[in-house]
Amino acid sequence: MKFRKLGKKKPNGKNSTPFGTFNTKTKLVEIDPRQTEDELMDTLIHECIHASYPYLEEYAVHSGSSTVAQILWDMGYRRIR
Repeated sequence: MKFRKLGKKKPNGKNSTPFGTFNTKTKLVEIDPRQTEDELMDTLIHECIHASYPYLEEYAVHSGSSTVAQILWDMGYRRIR
């Protein structure tokens, strides 16, 4: 897992800058660090689901990651700095 700016602008879901990526060949997850903490958690879970279940459709990955991220966020999980 690596943090890296993935575009010229902060990702916002509309400007084509990805929040994160998963490379199936290298197995590398990259996350754009210019996200809010709750977005970052969702993105990390999203990319980890892609890594674990590469055959899943995007809508399933998105739905599952958002649900898990919201539950963890509500339980108080945060990134340690």
